[in-house]
Amino acid sequence: MRKINKILLISLFAPALAMAQKPGGGVDNQSQDVVKNFDARLIDAEKINVPPVLPSVDTATKAQTYSVPNKVLTVDYQPPRMRPQSLPAQKLPPQYNGFAKLGYGFPNSPYGEAAYRFGDPKTYLVGAKIKHHSANADKTLENQRFANTEGELNGTFYAQAGLAVDAKLGYDSKVRQFYGYDHDKIAAGTYTREGTKQYFNTFGASAKAYNSVRTVADINYSLGLGFSNLQDNYANAETDFSIIGEATKWFSDKHPLTVVIGGEFTKLSPKSEKTQELNNIYIKPSFTYKTDVFSIRAGANLISFKDEFFPRPDIEANFNLAGKALAIFAGWKGDFTKNSYRNLTAYNPFIKPDTLLIRNTDRTEYFGGVRGSVGIFNYSAQAGYSTNRNLALFSADSLDKYRRFNVIYDTVGIFNIRGAVTAHPTDKLEVTGTISQNIYTANKEKAAWGLPSLDVNIAAKYNAFQKGDQVALVKASLFVQNGVPYKAKNADGFSRLDPLFDINIGGEYWFAKNIGVFLDINNLLNLKRQRWQNYPNFGLNVLGGVTARF
Repeated sequence: MRKINKILLISLFAPALAMAQKPGGGVDNQSQDVVKNFDARLIDAEKINVPPVLPSVDTATKAQTYSVPNKVLTVDYQPPRMRPQSLPAQKLPPQYNGFAKLGYGFPNSPYGEAAYRFGDPKTYLVGAKIKHHSANADKTLENQRFANTEGELNGTFYAQAGLAVDAKLGYDSKVRQFYGYDHDKIAAGTYTREGTKQYFNTFGASAKAYNSVRTVADINYSLGLGFSNLQDNYANAETDFSIIGEATKWFSDKHPLTVVIGGEFTKLSPKSEKTQELNNIYIKPSFTYKTDVFSIRAGANLISFKDEFFPRPDIEANFNLAGKALAIFAGWKGDFTKNSYRNLTAYNPFIKPDTLLIRNTDRTEYFGGVRGSVGIFNYSAQAGYSTNRNLALFSADSLDKYRRFNVIYDTVGIFNIRGAVTAHPTDKLEVTGTISQNIYTANKEKAAWGLPSLDVNIAAKYNAFQKGDQVALVKASLFVQNGVPYKAKNADGFSRLDPLFDINIGGEYWFAKNIGVFLDINNLLNLKRQRWQNYPNFGLNVLGGVTARF
């Protein structure tokens, strides 16, 4: 099997750079005399209004996890017939190269963000961005604070031969405090700020080469490389390297044949344990056949791990029952998801690294549902069942002085029902809502420790005022989540934390085209719910400031 892995890696590089562009953009040298300008006119046809939908700006002061299903909308139209007519040039909206956002909030929460990009879209674009956000509620609960700082340099470069290259260089620093100890029994000052601090510093770089114009053979290709190194203040280090090549051949401009070949290599070097490695190599071939009524994708995910092959399916079918109003879909998919140190701490930053084992979660899912667009509503609903081998669960260690979490792996079946609705009652109002319900069946454990089963997100955004460059936007949101299960010393062996009921309001006002202000008020009910056992959230928190674009 090691020979197979070598063959896969060699085949990754071979096809991608061998594809050539048609010289001169595919147009033979010919001379033409322009006798008269050709003007195009469209005969009046029935118009279908498809208003654009802008994503909501998330300026919440605490991290939330959202699950928004993809929506595919089919618009039926009659092909227009053309005849000569002069068309006036349309005025493009104003473009800005950069922006800056500065603010301050309660509790003791500075915020800053800026980005700028410049260049010639035909040859190169270079940009940079930086962001910092922190909060300190130490006066309310000792050592309850956090800080996030990140920066990135990025660029896109276009060659004359139709080759483009994207490159990124970034740094991310996250600081968390272990404030989950018993504050009633532990005297103030016993655990200092430095003693409870946990930081994760990550350096990353990536590059991707791909065709920026259509090739002679109608083949799109790309080759990407990625590298990251994470270090914490407990002498743990994790290195990730990835290489991914992809090629897609189009038939009749609508039937893609795609092959993805890649490798992901992870090495964790803990302070007191031996080095752990988690290396996945995969091939993902697929073919999609599309018509106006249905589409079918047939593919596979062939994964090599520890010199063994694990074939997994990649199959999905879509059928339009009533045009854009109603479509049904169903699928069967399987994949490996890495439980690396970086991924696990991004989800739960309070885990114990000295007892951590990194593993793959082997997930296979069967699903089906409906989606469509009716009037002012876009909707989707889906139900499915998945088996998850080595799913990561989180249980607080009662013997640990900071009450950090152990990562426990178990095979868990998950029955999921979820749905999403977007409505535009008027051009000025947008309302979105998502709901997801999971029913867990653990093999060894009594419950899926630390995993929520119900998530409800409702948000509304209203354009309250617009006159020239002056614009006023108002937004509101509601987040609901059930209390997560945790191990308890009772007859049942488990209990549940309090649920989340988070109400937020905010808005922004642009009193000139280049300058505006914003205000966000979060957790209006001042509920200090524990997402993780012994770690309550911030209560009422406020963030406001100014925004400039230039």
